[in-house]
Amino acid sequence: MKNLRDLISRPLFTVLLLLTLATSAFSGNTSEKSIFDLMTYREVLDLTLEADFTTLRKNKLKDYTYPARVSFEDEEGNRQNWSLKISVRGAFRRVHCADMPPLRLNFKKSELKAAGLAKFDDLKLVTQCLSDEERSADMVLREYLAYKMFNEISPYSYRVQLVRITYKDLQTGERRRQWAFLIEDTAQLRHRVEAKKPDTDAIYNLPVDAFHHEHEKIVAMFQYFIGNTDWSLTTLRNLKLMEKHGKYIIVPYDFDFSGLVAAPYAAVSSEYGALSTRDRIYLGFPEDLEDLHVAQAILLGHRPKFEKMIRKFKYLSPASRRDMLDFLDSYYDNPEEVRLAERVVVTVD
Repeated sequence: MKNLRDLISRPLFTVLLLLTLATSAFSGNTSEKSIFDLMTYREVLDLTLEADFTTLRKNKLKDYTYPARVSFEDEEGNRQNWSLKISVRGAFRRVHCADMPPLRLNFKKSELKAAGLAKFDDLKLVTQCLSDEERSADMVLREYLAYKMFNEISPYSYRVQLVRITYKDLQTGERRRQWAFLIEDTAQLRHRVEAKKPDTDAIYNLPVDAFHHEHEKIVAMFQYFIGNTDWSLTTLRNLKLMEKHGKYIIVPYDFDFSGLVAAPYAAVSSEYGALSTRDRIYLGFPEDLEDLHVAQAILLGHRPKFEKMIRKFKYLSPASRRDMLDFLDSYYDNPEEVRLAERVVVTVD
């Protein structure tokens, strides 16, 4: 690990690295356009969502569905209008959101088929859920960038689309415009990377050799890199599992508890020995610590791209961009050092 920077400068290693990941290629089954693809032709999509948000907010702890309509302009300048069902999703955020809870958008397969689109009908919407408008917008934009950064280092990742969304409450007529982003359908992700759904989601405590090992280490190091401890390999917390060539591939999501996003409600992972929500703790397999060279080199090699991505992201304030860059610098200052979790046991007399 002492020669990590020397390692990534070697031509042979660079070739192997590209073959390992095929970074942003997103190859696979991409011939059939989906409703998500229809929305991803520009950096920011203006979108209107109409529903009875008054009732939805009152019942945010219940798994009700509500009729809704969504509209946006497509790449050809045509107005797209779709009927769908929406519901509140998630666990922590739906409880702690004082404003708009995160939503699930479920389109009608029959209407998608009639329009010549693929069957992938289930999109997630990450919303501004805090009452503090400025802080909430900052958090959404930071988490969006976290997803985009992981897109750069792995094709096994959720695509996202940034939206300026106008919510129209059908009960009150109120209109509100906020930031949000869409996450692609998991079924489309599997289709795109030619993976399949495991026979069951109830798979826990998997051994190291059950995973696509190199990608598992990339995920673990990326989570360390952004300072996220809100995930688990043993319980598959905030990980989606896919199967390919007899191995499980993990896809991370929900980065709001990371130090990079700095959500105000994020809790300190004291059970791992952390003193701050910005402490980095490695939660991958401990036996991998001596063999993280590829994952570490990928993060080091992408430093210029990550920094450019943040600097050029004009929707964040200069202070917020500087804070994100400073946080990443704290990793790059010593990329070979990895801090393992310290299991803290509290005894009661």
